[in-house]
Amino acid sequence: MEKINAYKNGCMMYWKDDIDLDYCKVCEEARYKLTRERNPNRTKTPYTVLRYLAINPRLQRLYASQATAEQMTWHANHQTEEGSMCHPSDAEAWRHFNQTHPDFAAEPCNVRLGLCIDGFTLHGQYGRTYFCKPVILTPYNLPLGMCLSSKYMFLTMVISSPSNPKCLREFTWSR
Repeated sequence: MEKINAYKNGCMMYWKDDIDLDYCKVCEEARYKLTRERNPNRTKTPYTVLRYLAINPRLQRLYASQATAEQMTWHANHQTEEGSMCHPSDAEAWRHFNQTHPDFAAEPCNVRLGLCIDGFTLHGQYGRTYFCKPVILTPYNLPLGMCLSSKYMFLTMVISSPSNPKCLREFTWSR
């Protein structure tokens, strides 16, 4: 698990080119909580920490098993009645993606992921709230019964913060 510091207001995170910044480029808030102590040896405490769990090893394990590897191409071979939708691959958005990215669509082993984000508020001490957003990825290559089972829902990030992040784009699309 990798821990990445994020900004107090959820504007951006300290990662790649911004890893050494002490203030947010968007809202100019400080990266670390202020303390009364002036001890330079004390570890600084960031306002927000993103916990990232790599998805690549889990996707590779899907292809390690022959049975699961065969199921990962199911979306390319299944047939449905025209006008009915029983799987995300039957949707207009899937067809549009195939037309827009024909090279990607030509290889049925390429992994198509569904992004699920849900947040909940934890009530802390003295009624203060704390936000927690789990980010889950699901491979839509699999048959519906498999891609909706918990075994194939991969927790990839947990965003915890004293305030609700304003923009999750920085967390989800830049990895």
